[in-house]
Amino acid sequence: MTAKHEFVDHVSELALRIEASSWADLLAEAVRAIGAELTREGGPAGAAAARAIEVESVDREALLVDLINDLIFLAETERWAPGAVEQAEATEGRARIQCAGVALGGPPSRIKAATLHGLSVRAGGAGTTAEVILDV
Repeated sequence: MTAKHEFVDHVSELALRIEASSWADLLAEAVRAIGAELTREGGPAGAAAARAIEVESVDREALLVDLINDLIFLAETERWAPGAVEQAEATEGRARIQCAGVALGGPPSRIKAATLHGLSVRAGGAGTTAEVILDV
């Protein structure tokens, strides 16, 4: 299965739906999706240093939300967004994702946070899927 994502308008919020062949691939696709949206919002200002994003949490669901919220925080405070994902490693409660960086021209303003409301993560024979609601 090729990893993919889509943003879907959701009553005064935004839903991010992701499909991938594995948990690590799903997290990498989440980073790509959020990075592209943050870059679109903040306006790319050029390349930035690559970095490893490391997140630990109590379970898969919380890990996905924490990862997205860390990316939003970096965009707001350091004007940094993830670009291409170079490597992704993940377990149930820990992720390490190495990615290229994009310098932002300004702070992104649309996505405020990922929430636990309506969150779902499902693994099956065909891969892993997730839906996370984003406050906008």
